[in-house]
Parts: sequence; C-alpha cells; structure tokens
Amino acid sequence: MNIIRLQQTESTNRHLIQLSAGRHLPEETVVVADCQTEGRGQGSNAWESESGKNLTFSILLYPTFVKGAEQFGISKAVALAVCDFVAQYADSVTVKWPNDVYAGDRKITGILVENFMEGARVTKTIAGIGVNINQEQFVGDAPNPVSLYQITSRYFDLENCLHRILQRIADRYLQLRTTPETLHNDYIRRLYRFNEWKTYCADGERFEARIIGVNRYGMLELRTADNSIRTFGFKEVETIIP
Repeated sequence: MNIIRLQQTESTNRHLIQLSAGRHLPEETVVVADCQTEGRGQGSNAWESESGKNLTFSILLYPTFVKGAEQFGISKAVALAVCDFVAQYADSVTVKWPNDVYAGDRKITGILVENFMEGARVTKTIAGIGVNINQEQFVGDAPNPVSLYQITSRYFDLENCLHRILQRIADRYLQLRTTPETLHNDYIRRLYRFNEWKTYCADGERFEARIIGVNRYGMLELRTADNSIRTFGFKEVETIIP
C-alpha cells in the first residue's frame, strides 16, 4: 500500500485529486495528514480536527465495476468499514444517511466520497475520511461530535488505527465487488434511527415518518403516517430535533 504522509495540507482529498490528475497512481494510495486546515464534510460542512490527535486521510480507488447510477455503493462500503472499526470500542454504532458514522447520538466520523466518471461507469474514487480518535474536547460549532478517547477514556495509536481501518475498507470494497446485496443489507441494518418515527421537514412541510431504507441510487426512503413512501436526495429533507 502506498501511503503518503503530510504534516499539513488544506485537504487530503484535494491533495490526492491533484496527485492523481494526469497519472495513474496505484489503487489504495493513501494521503494522511497530521493537520488538515480546510477539511470538508458533505456539502458546505467543515470538519474540526485537532492537529495530531485524529485521523484525517483520503484513499484512492478504481471501482470500474460500479455503474454510475449505482455509485452510492462506494459510500456504503466506506461507511461500513469505519463502522466495523468503531464498533470494536463503542456501542450503538450506526451510519447516519448518507455516510456519517455515529456512536449513539454523536458523530465520530465524517466521510466525503468524490467519484469521477467516464461514460456510464465510475473510473476513480477519492474517499476522504475523518475519524475522531484522541481529541479530548471540541470547540467548534458542530452540535454533537465525539471521539474514541471520550468514549473509552484511553488514547489510541493512530498508526495502528489507520492500518486497521484500511483493512476494513479493503474487506468492504471486496464485498462491494462480489456480494453487493449483502453489503446493502448490512448498510440498512446499520442505519441511524432506522424504523423510528421522527418529524421531518422538506420544502417547508413538516411530517411524521420513519426510515424504511435507502434505494440503489442513494435516495432515503421514508414511510409517512398515511403509509405512503417518499424518497429524498441529500439535503432535500431534514430531521426536526424536538
């Protein structure tokens, strides 16, 4: 495995995108940084990570076996891989759709998957992953972060954690290639607040619904109180916290 280590970078995703532009790097090339100054989450979200305390890295994949319309499978594989790792130390580890990893009701991992297409297939993926490991406190405006240290009251060896997560990614990536239906079923079983009645808001409308699944295109499926099924893309619906 080709691991590139940086003391500091704006974004490991951006760095790896630039490195891989115009040349073929080995699959599973990883860029890991002690400090990421402009780490991003989904959309416009920022990612808080104290320098030297957590894992911030990106991995390069070539999932040419994945159709563009089904590219959400890559996000499922990466999110489940991190779940597999975190679940060794925390209870109630789930994936908050589309791919944040939660321990209980607190966010421990942010993931940003960027796919590159040629025709109808994905040719390259860069998955950026931030895992809160040894950070003792958070000072940003994120509402619910948590670290492994806060959960377990002990510090972790970051290098060991990195290699264990990378192995989990390799395992789930193989599952995506060979048994995608099993991967999908694992993802559904890990969904945060699956089948729980909650209040949602979409286009200014509030309604009661429960998560019943995520379709092959990555759309969230909700069953409403009148037994109808509604589907939403990312940022099209939000949960109303009482």
